[in-house]
Amino acid sequence: MSKPEPPRFIADIMLGSLAKKLRLLGIDTAYIKDADDNELKYLVRSQNRILLTRDMNLSRNLGDHAWLVNGSDAREEFLSIAERLAPFSDNIMPFSRCLDCNEPLITIDASETDGRVPPYILSSKTHFSKCSSCGKVFWEGTHRKRMVQEVEWMRKFIEEKRDKG
Repeated sequence: MSKPEPPRFIADIMLGSLAKKLRLLGIDTAYIKDADDNELKYLVRSQNRILLTRDMNLSRNLGDHAWLVNGSDAREEFLSIAERLAPFSDNIMPFSRCLDCNEPLITIDASETDGRVPPYILSSKTHFSKCSSCGKVFWEGTHRKRMVQEVEWMRKFIEEKRDKG
């Protein structure tokens, strides 16, 4: 039996940091900064996504196609939706999406970095990923440890919710 895929999201203007956290987990999360309510509703329906929003009226209007988000920072916002992510915990693939544009990352060889990586990184790192859309190149830099800790914290919370449910 196949595991259910996580939902695809659109985060509205108030939830850019949450969008980045979900992308870090590998969850397809578009971030729309300048769309009005009508455009968001259209995008949700035409792209088969769920809107993440703090706007209670918009959430109510979209029904099951919106998740109301609460919290005063990105961690609290994540916690407010984590329980709903629990059924998809086995199909979450961290570090698989571009943190900037949300597109899938592809593994590349050092020779394919197209001058987008400093020479000292090329000489010291062996694993690289590249965004399939914007071309940004990623590698395991100094901030990786903090990002791994954040992923572990989010996964642990989701899995706890899954095991309780």
